Amino acid sequence: MRCLEAVIVNAIKAVEGERTSSSVYHLLKGKKSAQTIQDAHLYRLTKWFHTAPFLTSDTFETMMNNLMRNTYIAGDLHRPFVTKEGLERMNGCFSETGSFPDLSGWQFSGTASVFFSRLQLLVQVASHLAYRDSSYYPITRDETLHEWVRRFLRKAPCSKEELASSLFMELDYLFQLLPEQPECIVIRFSGQGQTGKTVMQAAEWMKMEETEYWFRFLHALHSMVRKVTESPHKTPLLQMIVSDIYNPVTLTSSARQTAEYLKKGMTIDQIAPARRLKKATIEDHVVELALNDPSFSIRPFIDKEKEDAVLKVAEVLSNRQLKPIKEKLPEHSYFQIRLVLAKESRNTI
Repeated sequence: MRCLEAVIVNAIKAVEGERTSSSVYHLLKGKKSAQTIQDAHLYRLTKWFHTAPFLTSDTFETMMNNLMRNTYIAGDLHRPFVTKEGLERMNGCFSETGSFPDLSGWQFSGTASVFFSRLQLLVQVASHLAYRDSSYYPITRDETLHEWVRRFLRKAPCSKEELASSLFMELDYLFQLLPEQPECIVIRFSGQGQTGKTVMQAAEWMKMEETEYWFRFLHALHSMVRKVTESPHKTPLLQMIVSDIYNPVTLTSSARQTAEYLKKGMTIDQIAPARRLKKATIEDHVVELALNDPSFSIRPFIDKEKEDAVLKVAEVLSNRQLKPIKEKLPEHSYFQIRLVLAKESRNTI
């Protein structure tokens, strides 16, 4: 079983019986819809969110058919369930690769992508500055990145001559804390006399299956971003790379608009016609707010006694699937259950 297939099986198991295989595809692709965002949080799949942006629908379908053919999943391809053999193979895969504890696609996928693009170019520039070599081709033609590096060099707290050594010390500090081999990151860098490897080349060089390398690389990268954002004073140069791109609260624009209506004291039943949207859509926005905004209170929508009841049943059932909880709490609406689980998810990320 390839690493990406193990990830797919893990996600299918989490949503089994409640969501379709398409929801897993959208999760891995990082679709910024209210439903996909809620799926990621409610089923505790935030680590996998947007971790396979390269995945196409055709490739996903091929992998699903392969999992079915090998009896790792069974039933309807649209709503499959994971077999005992599938669980065993998935667990075997993760016992070899690790469970990627520092991976957090929801928190860092967007930031990490830009961070690494900037870092790659900055390392190349620093390397050539150290060798006083100005005759090289930048690794990217992206003028936005070029302009960012020019601004960085003007604002950096060190001279151009000191940049390479200062950057090296910060990276070396982080590399000692990484949950993966530093080579996962280092071999992607270009510099004076060295060309960075592609994902395929890096996997081959490290003698890994390609998607295993990819997830190890992401795991290392997310770990770096987490440590930079949590302790910026220890890595001031790297903090400059993420300072304008990391935002811990991410909302869809439509949810932001609903939030403004809520601030005016309007109810869900009032907001829906005012925005010409379905009531269910406004409820999705409220759940999204509960997921992302620490200051958002769910009390207007559910009282403390009902909230505690949801948490107690979820703990007893040891899962976060809505249907089993609803069966135990018929007087609760699905919206109220989702809302409580959303708030609880936010507190455990």
